[in-house]
Amino acid sequence: MDRGSSLPTMLEQKIYPYELLKACSSRSINLPQGVDRPRLERHLSPEEFQEVFGMTIKEFDKLPQWRRTELKKKACLF
Repeated sequence: MDRGSSLPTMLEQKIYPYELLKACSSRSINLPQGVDRPRLERHLSPEEFQEVFGMTIKEFDKLPQWRRTELKKKACLF
């Protein structure tokens, strides 16, 4: 489980396509209601998460914060 999130909160998050989240990561585009800007990666489907980051969400969560930030920047989700 991700640090700082409860399981019900994680389960309630809506899924959005990577291309939409990537485009919205720039400050000029409004995000859909309820999307957490600092945690855009949490709104990807498990399949897209795997495709974008090359690992599962659980594997991502085990990485140090600096490494997660680096990967999110590379994916344009920061």
